[in-house]
Amino acid sequence: MKNVFSLEKLHRICEANINYYALPFMHPKRNMQVHDFIFLLEGEWKFGQNGDEFELKKDSLLILSAGNTHYGISPCAPETKTMYFHVERNENDGADNLSKDNAIRLNTLIDTSGNRTIRMLFSEVVNSKLSGDQRKADLYFELLLCELSKESDHSEDLSVANRIKNIIHSNPEKFFSNKEFAEMTKVSVKTAETKFKSLFGLTIHQYMLNFKIKEATSYFEMFPDISIKETAYNLGFYDEYHFSKQFKKILGISPKAYKDRLADK
Repeated sequence: MKNVFSLEKLHRICEANINYYALPFMHPKRNMQVHDFIFLLEGEWKFGQNGDEFELKKDSLLILSAGNTHYGISPCAPETKTMYFHVERNENDGADNLSKDNAIRLNTLIDTSGNRTIRMLFSEVVNSKLSGDQRKADLYFELLLCELSKESDHSEDLSVANRIKNIIHSNPEKFFSNKEFAEMTKVSVKTAETKFKSLFGLTIHQYMLNFKIKEATSYFEMFPDISIKETAYNLGFYDEYHFSKQFKKILGISPKAYKDRLADK
């Protein structure tokens, strides 16, 4: 089921908060006339809506549309933490006949682990509402819809490849294996590798290395006093030697020579 949000006028955030559940808690059964957006910061929780089941894990975003009956299927795990907000329903939300230019269609459950921007925008909606800045909360919600739409607008091939790219860009301090990328994008290793290379023309590992070396040059330009060793660790390399070897292989110059050249400018 797709959740349809009309773009004909701004939505209004009517409630927002951050909740922490030290002990297991069963979400009540209810049918609200507002949209309920839930972001799982920590823990696990299983929800139902109109007979469908949705299992939330860390960085899951659940959209429970107005007018639908939703409920907890099982209590949340101990120490579960969520942030949520309620959105007033606009007149044409849920309408199937809206054009793509006039509506955004989103899945009910969205894994946002590969896109930190979504979590940031969700947090801005909540914090703006809690601080009493209604207009800011409403505008951040529209930005959130746009970001969520950008994720879902891709074809299957683009979605997998771009999600891997987003994971790389959002976690410059980490190296992931192709198996880990496949698990995060819910495809086979072969599918992840094939779709990524088809879109970007590089293997996942080579793209990741190129990205990290580009990040290193930015570090050197913005922070002249940063050491090569510190840069290597910041970018997830296990030692300075491995970092320097890859840096020279990709750019044809050692990190030290690169830093010296910057200092001479």
